[in-house]
Amino acid sequence: METRRVKVPAATIWKSKESPRKVDEPALNGDVKKWVQQMSDEESVALSDDDLLQTQALFNDEVIVDHFDGDWAKVYVPSQKDDSDSRGYPGWVPTKLLSESQISYPPVTSIVRIAVRTANLYDENKKPVLEISLGTVLPQTGVDGDFIEVVTPLGKGYIDKSAATLPFVGDNAGETMVEMARQFLGERYLWAGTSSYGFDCSGFAYTLHRVLGFDIPRDADDQQESGLPLAPEEIQPGDLVFFAYDHGTGYVHHVGMYIGHGKMIEARTPGAKVDIAELTEPKFASEFAGFRRYWR
Repeated sequence: METRRVKVPAATIWKSKESPRKVDEPALNGDVKKWVQQMSDEESVALSDDDLLQTQALFNDEVIVDHFDGDWAKVYVPSQKDDSDSRGYPGWVPTKLLSESQISYPPVTSIVRIAVRTANLYDENKKPVLEISLGTVLPQTGVDGDFIEVVTPLGKGYIDKSAATLPFVGDNAGETMVEMARQFLGERYLWAGTSSYGFDCSGFAYTLHRVLGFDIPRDADDQQESGLPLAPEEIQPGDLVFFAYDHGTGYVHHVGMYIGHGKMIEARTPGAKVDIAELTEPKFASEFAGFRRYWR
């Protein structure tokens, strides 16, 4: 097996090669922003109802290629832990969204994590070449004035220093994640989404933790099985809240992030938007399945 790197802002990973519909053409070309904007609510909901997607991988994320089949590659995303395969989250992606060959980066001084909603990637002439999402991780090779020099699947690039500086700094990492999350209030839910252009519930939690360097599983059921279990009196902003079928004892199907005062911020469900909910809301109160903390 070989590895490749994602060379677009967000590569959508599909359940099968046959999954995409006509409306999904922008996603197949790596333009998730346009894709989300042009989909109707019904078309967006159908992504989950018809089980079309697996996840998304962000720019520069490494994928393990199992094999190629025509214009597609069967891949695993090692940065996204999944209980179905030790190699990472599986799925299919158009080959054109990946680097043409395996990339070996030179020694780097540090890792840069995009900490703003979106940021420009600049070329060597400081001209923008790509918009990249919150949570994107890049190797840093130097500093040039107000720019950080990075290496990418597109070659040497630069980002503004401000793009890698957390705009919200609370007393702890949990509060910082909550403040980052608030900027997405009203954003459309996207089944399998992990980028600033749309999140599902667990993708939202995954990416917010990723910005701060906390490595957590990709899906809500796996997230609920790890981390630090908490009693209700121990919870703080930034902790994850889980919900399961069968009155909280069955399959974990939803996760939100606690923000204090009995409330959570969440990417609720297909067809809805990122919102703030009361934990006492009947649906949530009847399906509560516990708290977990990953920041510490």
